[in-house]
Amino acid sequence: DADSNVTAHSDTTSNLLSSVETMSSFSLPSSNQDQLMNLPQSSTSNIPTPESNLDSTGFSIADPFDFSILNKNSAHALYVRATYLVCHRLISSWKSDLNISLAALELLMGLARVHIKEADSLECKRAVKWLCDYITYQCSRPPPAHSRDLHSTIVAAYQCAAVWLVAHPYLLDDKDCLNTIIEVVELGISGTKSHGKPQEPIKMKDEKELKPASMRVRDAAESLLTIILEQVGYFPSVCGAESLSCLLDEITLIKHCNSIATDNVECKSHAVSKFRYFVLENSIILALFEEPLGNNQDAQPTLTVLIRGSFGRQAWTLQLRHLPRHRSSSTKQYNVCPGRPVAMEEPSRHKHIRRSTTHFSESIERIPTCKIDKSIPNLDSLVFDDEEHSILSDLIEKQKEMEHSYTEPPPKATEMLPPQPCTDFNTARLFLSHFGFLSRLDDTNPSSVPSLVALNVHHENFCKDLEILDNTPSRTCDTCHVFYVKDGQKNFKDILNNVNSNASVSSNFLEMLTNLGWSVNINEHPGWTGHVETSWNLPNHSHSNDHIFNTTHGGSLYNGESQVIYWADVSSEIAFVVPTNGKPQKSKGDVSQVTQRYLKPVTTRALSIEFDYKGKPTQQHIEPSKRRPQFVSATVMLVWLESFEDHIHFPIANLLPYTNTGVEPSSHIKDMGDVHIIYLHALQSGLLRVKMQGPIGRTNLATPLVDGMVISKQVVGTMVRQTALNICRRKRLENDSFQPGHIRRRLKIQEIVGKYQIKMTKPELYTYLLSQANSI
Repeated sequence: DADSNVTAHSDTTSNLLSSVETMSSFSLPSSNQDQLMNLPQSSTSNIPTPESNLDSTGFSIADPFDFSILNKNSAHALYVRATYLVCHRLISSWKSDLNISLAALELLMGLARVHIKEADSLECKRAVKWLCDYITYQCSRPPPAHSRDLHSTIVAAYQCAAVWLVAHPYLLDDKDCLNTIIEVVELGISGTKSHGKPQEPIKMKDEKELKPASMRVRDAAESLLTIILEQVGYFPSVCGAESLSCLLDEITLIKHCNSIATDNVECKSHAVSKFRYFVLENSIILALFEEPLGNNQDAQPTLTVLIRGSFGRQAWTLQLRHLPRHRSSSTKQYNVCPGRPVAMEEPSRHKHIRRSTTHFSESIERIPTCKIDKSIPNLDSLVFDDEEHSILSDLIEKQKEMEHSYTEPPPKATEMLPPQPCTDFNTARLFLSHFGFLSRLDDTNPSSVPSLVALNVHHENFCKDLEILDNTPSRTCDTCHVFYVKDGQKNFKDILNNVNSNASVSSNFLEMLTNLGWSVNINEHPGWTGHVETSWNLPNHSHSNDHIFNTTHGGSLYNGESQVIYWADVSSEIAFVVPTNGKPQKSKGDVSQVTQRYLKPVTTRALSIEFDYKGKPTQQHIEPSKRRPQFVSATVMLVWLESFEDHIHFPIANLLPYTNTGVEPSSHIKDMGDVHIIYLHALQSGLLRVKMQGPIGRTNLATPLVDGMVISKQVVGTMVRQTALNICRRKRLENDSFQPGHIRRRLKIQEIVGKYQIKMTKPELYTYLLSQANSI
C-alpha cells in the first residue's frame, strides 16, 4: 500500500530528507508556525503520535512538525527537517544499532551548534525532549538487553544533551524542559525517577536505592548535571574557553597580598604554607587564606578560598560585613565616636540640703555641766575589749563617710565610648562555622572519614600532589597531527620539511589551518597543547609577550614549540600540531604521572609534623594492589595530499614517533593499524576530496566526514575538527577502562586525603582552628 511504500522509501539513506516531506501530509496549523500538530490516528501509519506507544513500556515521543509551512529552499527548513527526521529515526528504528545511533547523535551535536536566525526555542526544546525520551527508553530496557554498546549510546546521548543546552541556554528557562532534563539526570545517577508511573507514590531522594544502569552512565549524568549548574549560560567565561577553572592559584594570590613578603613568592611550597587546607566530604579541598588582599580597603573579616573539586578549581573572596556595600555611606565602616543619643527632656536639677542628724537643741553644747551629768559613765570607760571597740569605731567612721558622700553633689558623669574595633580575625573558623561545616561535638559520623578533615601542608610531597590535581583536566584532551605531502613524496623527512616555508604548501592548506581553531602561545596557555610537558600553564603577565614569529612559515609555527592551533568546548579540548623535522618527543613515565595515570604506587611515606596540639600522626596511604588497565587515546592524523595516489605510500610508521603526547605509558608501542588518518586532496574545481583510513571496528566510522565524499573548503575546518573529536570520543566509548576527568580528579582528592590527613578528634580539630600558632 501507499503507507508501506512511504516507509520503505524513507528508510533509504539517499532520500532521508525527502521522506520528511512525505510524512508531513496532515492539516495546517493556525498562523503560529510553532504550533504542534496532531497526526491522524491510523494503524497503518509508521509515524508515532503522542497517544501512541513504541513498546509495552509506555514510552512516547513528541508531536511532529508541519513542514508544509516552511520554505523548502531555506536553511531553516533543512534544519527543522533534519532534526525531526534524525530524532524520529533514532527512537523508532535506529536505537538498537550502535554505529547508526552514534552517527545520529553526532549529527544532532553538529545541528545544535548551527545558529539559524529563524530557529526558535520550540524546535530546540523538541530536540532535547527527544534526547531525554531516548535516554529514558534505553535505560528502561530489560536487564538482558543491557550491554556495553547500550550504555555507550546512553553516554553519547547525555553528551549530546549537554551540547544542546550549552548552545541554547534559554531552554533551562522553560519549566517543563528543565523538569524533563533533571528527571533524566536523576535517572542516570540513581537508576530510577522520583516521579514514576501515575499510580506509584513519589520516592524521595533519601528513600531511593542507588542502582544506576552502569558506572559510565552515572558519570555521564553527573557531568551533565555539573554542566547545567555551572556552565550553561556562562561558557565561555571571562578567562576564555581555554580553561573551565579559575586561573588564580596560591602563588598568584600571595603576590596580591601586601602583608606578606614577596622574597620567595615564586616558590610553590612557600605559597602553600600560607594557606590552611581542609577537605569536605572527602571530595572538595578548601585552601583558606586569611590575609586580606591588596585591593581590600576595609577593616573587615576577609577570607580568600580556593575550592578544588571534581570539575576544576574556583577562587572566592568572602567578607563579613554588617551592612551591604550599597548601603555603606563611605568605605570606612567604623566611627570612632558616634555620639550619645539626645535626651527627650532635660533632667531636673535637685538642690542638696544638708540635714542635721541630731535630735537635741543646738544650744545644748553651751550649757555648763554639773555633777549629775557625770552620773552617766562615758562609753570608753565601759568598753573593756579593745578589739570590739576598734571594730565598732571603724563601722561608725564608714557610716559617717557614707552619709557625708550622700550629702555631697554627684561627680561629673563619664562619657561611655565603644571599644576599639578588632583587627585580628580567625576568619577560617568563622567561615567553616557560618557555612555549617563544623558539626556539634556530640554528633556521630558513621563514615570512616570525617566530614571535615585538616591536611598536613608541611609534607614534602603535598605540593607535588596538589600540582598533579591542578594538571588533571576535567575535560577530554585530544590531539590531531597535521602533515603536508607534495606530489610524489615518500620520505618522511621531506614531508616534515614542507611546512617550513609557505612557498612549499598550498594557500588552501594554510587557510584550513586557521579554520581548525585559534592559535595559542603554549607558554601562557592554561589548556591542552598537544603534549603534557607544555600544557596547563598559567598566564604570567610579568614577562614580555613580544615574540618574533616567522611570518613566511608554511605551518611550522604550530609545531608545539611556541604555538599550536587549539579549540575547546564545554566538555572537550583538541590541539592541532604540525610536526617539523626535529627531534621527536618521547613519552616518559614520570610525565605520565602528571596526567594522573598512576603508573607506579607510592612506596615512601613521611610522618606529619608535630603541632602544638597532640595530634595523631597521619596514617600511611596504601595504594590498591589491582589497577585498572591503561587507556590509550586515539592517534589521529590529518594529511593534505597534492596527489591523491600518494596516500598509498604515506610513511605512517616513520611519522608515529612525532605524534607522542606524553600521556602514553612508557611500555606502550603505537601500531600502524590503530592510527586514524583523514586524507584531503584539493580538486581542480576547488572542492576537497576526503579519504578516511583507520582500524576496522564497530565504532570507528565517525562522522561527519565519510570516505569518498567531496566537501567545500569553507567548511573543511569545522568538519575535520568535528570528525577528529568524534573519532576520539568513540575510542573512549568502546574502552571500559577510560575514566572521565572528574572521576580522576575525585580519586586524586581521595588519595590526597589518605596521604595527608591529620588524624584528630573533634575537640582537637576545634583546638587547631582556634590555635594562634597555626593561624597565618
